[in-house]
Amino acid sequence: MSISATGTAGSPATDLARLLNRPPDAVQRAATAYGEAHVFFPEAGDERCTAVLLVEADPAPSRKGPGGGPSGASDLARVRAGDDRPYVVSSRFAAALRTVFQAVITAADPADRALPLRIELPAVRVDGERGLGSGAGEGGRVALVRRLFEPLGWRVEAAAIPLDEEFPEWGESPYVRLGLEAASARPADALRQLAVLLPALEGVTDQWVAPEGVGNLFSADADWLARHPERGLIARRLDHHGPPGTDGAGYGDGEPDSPVEGADGDGRTAAAEAGRAAVLAALREVGAARVVHLGCGRGELIDALLTDARFTELLGVDVSLRALSTAAHRLGLERTTEPAPEWAATRRTVRVGLVQGALMYADARLKGFDAAVLDADVVGRADPDRRPALEHAVFGTVRPAAVVVTSQAGDPGFGTWAERVAAEHGYTVTMAAPAGPALFRRGTPTLGGGESR
Repeated sequence: MSISATGTAGSPATDLARLLNRPPDAVQRAATAYGEAHVFFPEAGDERCTAVLLVEADPAPSRKGPGGGPSGASDLARVRAGDDRPYVVSSRFAAALRTVFQAVITAADPADRALPLRIELPAVRVDGERGLGSGAGEGGRVALVRRLFEPLGWRVEAAAIPLDEEFPEWGESPYVRLGLEAASARPADALRQLAVLLPALEGVTDQWVAPEGVGNLFSADADWLARHPERGLIARRLDHHGPPGTDGAGYGDGEPDSPVEGADGDGRTAAAEAGRAAVLAALREVGAARVVHLGCGRGELIDALLTDARFTELLGVDVSLRALSTAAHRLGLERTTEPAPEWAATRRTVRVGLVQGALMYADARLKGFDAAVLDADVVGRADPDRRPALEHAVFGTVRPAAVVVTSQAGDPGFGTWAERVAAEHGYTVTMAAPAGPALFRRGTPTLGGGESR
């Protein structure tokens, strides 16, 4: 990646080197969790100054996962599957960018000079599907880049890179050649935006974001992200529920749940509180004592359940290690095994645990609970061709006596989906009005761990 500034003798472009906190007459090297990074200046004059970040990405970095466990096995699997990350700008590159320019990003002075900037990235990986709906992939990558960068004031030059220039009929590759220009921008702001938007373009699911996790990115960048008209899309593509201290709904598409308006003192929205209260009421209605939360995110609901002594065992399940790590910190849980990502503790008289799991597959750890809470967002984000597997795993295999599905507000098909799933798997379902959760009951529930048919 190159960042260039223009200037004059009275306002030299070499201010770029000062604002990046790098000497223009030397090559700087830095070790990162993703490989060796180099910063150098091929030109540094009053009229034009260019800084280059080159990352020699390790195709199988030996970084540590949350709690210190190795992640090398999954890295190796990606390499064997044809990992392109050493050769393109991706979330791994963005993580190295944050490491190299951490002081610039976190300690930027609002009074820093803004410069005429041009940023060039020769090959950016762009997933044209995640969070966009069907049919947005080929041809939609350039449009996605514009949606994310143009609202921030950048003039975008983006061109899809073909799979093979000699055979254009083969279509586009997953890469875009990207140029960004601004008549006046602070380098620190540019780096901060790239650190978030490059992983969003790739459509990562927390795995390659950074050791500090997506949550800290959203916290540090809450101001410009909160104003971004595509903040919901950014959050979905990062598989993230929103900034720490909020329920996450404010980073979706609905204005009523915006964290900027209508939030209480700690950033939680009234809508989120009402949603959690409705779920608690449904669990109390069925008399559940042992509850598993499928798609627990950062653990807000489990934290709320801990205030009620009737719940004696709580288990949270999520595919995102970053979300689980944040939930463990919120709930005060200790890591129990290495390298398996599990946390557990006893809070008062309640056993609490967190495990990583993909809800598309049957999981024996999830059986035997009185009730399950399933986030509607988990259902909504599932690929249409994989949704039946999720439905079968939850309602056909885990098959608790009761399932509470949080309402997917604004989705007119939610009620139809709930009725179909109930009919196919032997449940009855009631919908709380006007936009509350759906309560599924199987047969005549025998709670307390017993099975009924």
